[in-house]
Amino acid sequence: MLSALGVVPLEGRGDLPLAELHGEPMFVHPARALRAAGVRRVVVTTTADLESRVRQAVAGARLDVELADGSTWWAGAPAQQRLVLADPLCPLVPAEFVRRLLLDTSEDTAVAGFRPVTDTVKTVVDARVAGTIDRETLAVVASPVVLPARPSADEPPPIHDFARLVTWLRGRGPVRLVEAPAIARRVADLSALRVLQSVDDLGGFRSHA
Repeated sequence: MLSALGVVPLEGRGDLPLAELHGEPMFVHPARALRAAGVRRVVVTTTADLESRVRQAVAGARLDVELADGSTWWAGAPAQQRLVLADPLCPLVPAEFVRRLLLDTSEDTAVAGFRPVTDTVKTVVDARVAGTIDRETLAVVASPVVLPARPSADEPPPIHDFARLVTWLRGRGPVRLVEAPAIARRVADLSALRVLQSVDDLGGFRSHA
C-alpha cells in the first residue's frame, strides 16, 4: 500500500457526482481507483445537503472510505503525508495512472493530470473574433492532482476546482503536468457523462489511452 491520503472532493460540483455511471454514483469510481492504486486511506469530502445520499452510496458500493466535511478535511491530514486528489467529474481515471503519478512525485513538486485542448480557441476583442490561440500552448486540468504533503495555509486549498487548485499550487512551488489517458476526461454535465459511458462501453477511449 502507498503512503498517501486520497481525497475525492464532492463540494462545489452540485449533485452531478451522484449521477449514475455504469450503475453506480459517479464519485464511487475515482474513490475505487484510489484504493486500487494502493492508497491506504481514502476520504470523500462532502457537504451537509449531500451527506445522507453520499453515505448511502458508500454503503451500497461497500467502499472502504471515510466521509469528511469539505471545509475541515485538510486540517486533519498528516502534515508529512502526500495527498492525491481525484476529481469525481473525471470518474474513469485509471488506477494505473493514479499509481504512476504517485510513484513519480518528488518531495517538492506537485503533479497534475491534464488533457490536451482539442477545440478551436479564439480571442475576442470588442465582441469581434481577433485571432486563434495555438492549442499546443493550452491544457485542461484533469485528475488526479498529487501534492507532496498537506498544504500549510490559513485557508484550505481550492479543491472544488482543480484548475484553480493548480494555479494555487503554482503560487507555492513547482507543478508538473502529465498527460492523462483519454478515459480520464472531465465531464461537465449529464449529457457529457452519457457520452463518456457510451464510449467507454465501446472501448473507444481505452483503446486510445
